[in-house]
Amino acid sequence: MKKSAASLAICLLVLSPSRARGQDADAQRGIAAQALFEQAAREMDAGDYASACRKLEEVTKLAPDGLGAKLKLARCYEGQGRLASAWSQYATVKSMAARMGQTERGQAATEMVEALGPKLARMTIEVPADLRAIPGISVMRGGLLLGEAQWGTALPVDAGGHEIVVTAPGYKPWKRQVEVVADGASVTVAVPEKALVPEPSAQQRAPSPVLMAQPAPPDRTWLRPVGLSALGLGAAGVVAGAVFGGLAIERKGRSNADGHCDARNRCDDEGLALRDQAVGFAQASTWLLVTGGALAAGGMVLWLTSPRKDEPAPRAGLWVSPSAAGLQGTW
Repeated sequence: MKKSAASLAICLLVLSPSRARGQDADAQRGIAAQALFEQAAREMDAGDYASACRKLEEVTKLAPDGLGAKLKLARCYEGQGRLASAWSQYATVKSMAARMGQTERGQAATEMVEALGPKLARMTIEVPADLRAIPGISVMRGGLLLGEAQWGTALPVDAGGHEIVVTAPGYKPWKRQVEVVADGASVTVAVPEKALVPEPSAQQRAPSPVLMAQPAPPDRTWLRPVGLSALGLGAAGVVAGAVFGGLAIERKGRSNADGHCDARNRCDDEGLALRDQAVGFAQASTWLLVTGGALAAGGMVLWLTSPRKDEPAPRAGLWVSPSAAGLQGTW
């Protein structure tokens, strides 16, 4: 017995905070609903129905079983000139009051439903059979989704503008703005048979080139003068290398003359001096020929690749489309 009592006490301790939190949340919603209701009532007295109706709509969300708030909202809609919305709200109160046993409020709502019914504007949206056969088709009026059973039926609407939107997967949406000029008006919207146009598939869409951002082409006008200068210096180097090569041959020839050096390259002092000069001239010739040749070749490349005055600078860009990508440009 003691064990059972202890278990019950523990359960109460565990469950009490949750119940307390739920009760606290309900209390907070009730406080907010009451404050909004009172402020909306003051705004209705001042004729600010737009603001009052928004607050009362929030009250009915916070207290969905509050018939008083729903009746107040219906009267607010009436003051705002939205008779269809008011009629719908009165009809809701009539139905709820019958279930909840609130006879007085149910009677008041019933009288208003009967009084407003003949004054309502009505709209009929006709959807052709071909469109009805499209899988996933939907029809919306003013952001409200209309089920297929509502197509072709005269439904109560508020006076004013209404946007009709017809959509289906794989099709471009069809939209139409319809104006209901006054209460009691009857409007029929006939959706055209070809209202929905198929969206082109990714393969059917023509590639739309999109050049990616790229820096402006650099100024390359300096290539021609630099190339010509390098070509000139390279040519001078080659000429100088040839001159030094000739001097090296001349010095070697003199070392062999008059017996200064024999066939075994054994030389006297003058022959050794001439041979040293020949080696120095030969090394200078080799360096000048190699350097001059490289300068000349580089200068020729710069000159050949430099842009002409009548020739655009090379450009390149990347284009992309839903199904392909590529590089395009001018060189």
